[in-house]
Amino acid sequence: MPPDLHSGERMKERVHQICSSALCVFPGIRPSPDEYRKAALILTDNDPDQLQALLQLPSLPESTPILILITDETIPPSILKNVTTRLIDFLVVPVSQEIFLHRISFLCQVQKISAEHHAHSATLDKQLKALSTRDPLTGLFNRRHLTTNLREVVETAQKNSSHLSLLIFNIDFFNKVNKSSGLHFGDFMLNELAARLTIASRDIDTCYRFSGEDFVVLMPGADLDQAYRIAEKISNACSAKSYSHNGRKQRITISAGIASLLAHKPDSHDDFITMAETALFMAKAYGRNRIHIYSPQNTKEELSSRKSLTFLKETLNRTLEKTRNSVIASLQLLAQSVAGPEHQAHISTVSHYVTLLGKQLGLPEQHIQTFRNAITLYNSFRSLLHNDLLAKPGKLSHDERKTMGDLPFKLTELTDIFDYFANERNVLLCHGERYDGTGHPHGLKGEEIPLGARIFSIVDAVAAMNAERPYRRRLTHGEIVEELKKEAGQQFDPFLVCQVLTVIEKNRLFDLDPHVLQQARQELFAGFLKEQP
Repeated sequence: MPPDLHSGERMKERVHQICSSALCVFPGIRPSPDEYRKAALILTDNDPDQLQALLQLPSLPESTPILILITDETIPPSILKNVTTRLIDFLVVPVSQEIFLHRISFLCQVQKISAEHHAHSATLDKQLKALSTRDPLTGLFNRRHLTTNLREVVETAQKNSSHLSLLIFNIDFFNKVNKSSGLHFGDFMLNELAARLTIASRDIDTCYRFSGEDFVVLMPGADLDQAYRIAEKISNACSAKSYSHNGRKQRITISAGIASLLAHKPDSHDDFITMAETALFMAKAYGRNRIHIYSPQNTKEELSSRKSLTFLKETLNRTLEKTRNSVIASLQLLAQSVAGPEHQAHISTVSHYVTLLGKQLGLPEQHIQTFRNAITLYNSFRSLLHNDLLAKPGKLSHDERKTMGDLPFKLTELTDIFDYFANERNVLLCHGERYDGTGHPHGLKGEEIPLGARIFSIVDAVAAMNAERPYRRRLTHGEIVEELKKEAGQQFDPFLVCQVLTVIEKNRLFDLDPHVLQQARQELFAGFLKEQP
């Protein structure tokens, strides 16, 4: 017997024989929002107003299909005008009960698959958001999230004329800690400090790792007095107890700067950060281990009284920066004379990739420049030391591979001559490490490897695979993607592999269908989720 469009209750009985969670929206039936949320299928007639209301229901999941029963084979024009990703199906009635019930069963199966897909996509989105907004070492929000969130928080505070204070602080003499106790201890200290910071700040405050040993705390509703008290509590929490790890102990102090939205009236969120950084600079200038509140007039007077010292510091910094750039340029020119134009082409390509990936990750320009310097130093020294091996066709011998394996130590020794290459040195030393811990020289694993070295490793490999070499042909773009997938979690950081694929797609670096790159990312995310406990 065919379904009766004019009897909602009889239709409901018929449908529920096959799918008990299907929902009939016909005359005489008014489902609740909860019923819409739980529905596996919606059945309705071709009333355009009714359909429009259904499509606008916030309680109706996107994965729930709609079956429209129509009396002729003409699809209502109002349906065609609606742009939606929801499955909308049509069935001409009258129709046999067997066909009707079969269609109901089929759509309920489709809904189950669609619901699983939406749940999986939501999980992936959540994972990606966590990866892109959190600092992997400390678990705090990262600078990218601060850039996004600060603009919104400032606009909200300005709209409500409410207090908002920004605290920025860093660890005093942290470079000495890294040199004396090692990078592992330095990373432990940053992680432990982040935990203390989280406990000492208020629940409504938001904490960020700004860069390196710099941290930011956003304090909604806090005026300058309250912000200063919070800063003192954070300072005590970070400094009162020594940091102990693997038999090493170290005590630290922090210097901090505070700026207020209402008191200082910054022109933009960038200006807000600059004000707090200026206050931090004054805390450093007065001997560190203190908290300084931004004050334009005081800053001007204080800088005037210390003009000679400040001017000397700034002049030395500029001179050192010029010297660093001059050394890099000289090495690059010397290496090019030995290795030829291919050397410069490779450096340019890798530097371009690093810039794109650094911006994709939201890294500060200062860090990206450090990575670019490391790339130039690495390739220049490598060409100067081992150009004969690099130009050799065929595989290297055991002794030749050992010679190349010692390169990180040679690079470290060479850059020790120039202390201003300290940041680049970490990248150079760890370039040969692998994400799975089987690399050299120290066998570092996962996030034990500095981020700069992980970035350099993957972009250097992509540039190399995308170029002709004496010992092998240039790989196709499809082969490069397959190689990245294969080495994700082994040679390369899986998260960075996903980000590189995104950079390739966004900037059209490869001649590939975007769906190929999207599929590759989905496969990597699926693998990542399987590995989660």
